[in-house]
Amino acid sequence: MADNSPKAVVLRMLEAYNDHTPDVYITERFYDYYSDDFVFESTATSQSPARRFVGKQSNRELLAQISGQLRDSHQEAHDVISEGDRVAVRFTWTGIVRATEQKVRMDAVDFFTVRDGLIQEVMDTAGPILPVEGDAAREQTNG
Repeated sequence: MADNSPKAVVLRMLEAYNDHTPDVYITERFYDYYSDDFVFESTATSQSPARRFVGKQSNRELLAQISGQLRDSHQEAHDVISEGDRVAVRFTWTGIVRATEQKVRMDAVDFFTVRDGLIQEVMDTAGPILPVEGDAAREQTNG
């Protein structure tokens, strides 16, 4: 039987997020870990306004838009802290900008609420998206 503790659910979701080919942003399997009416909220950054999306469909639309601009996304978790139905994950996200082939990164902390084995809410607090220094993909393209 699968461990449906909040921490285990979030860790499996992160695994599903990272399980894709470079040209795909995420797979549909990623959504298996979310309730149909989950809420995703992100705080404002210097690069984007605060946003709130309710439900899988609005989140799919957001990620479809992002997929047109970025590829080869990956989240590397550094800290995962769980208490009751809440999980906090500090991570580094990386991806490649399709138009320039520049590898970029962002450091963030996400706060999850997990109930009945599904993610109900995500509060995303992210830093700016920055170029990765010494990016081999860009150096090969421009070199």
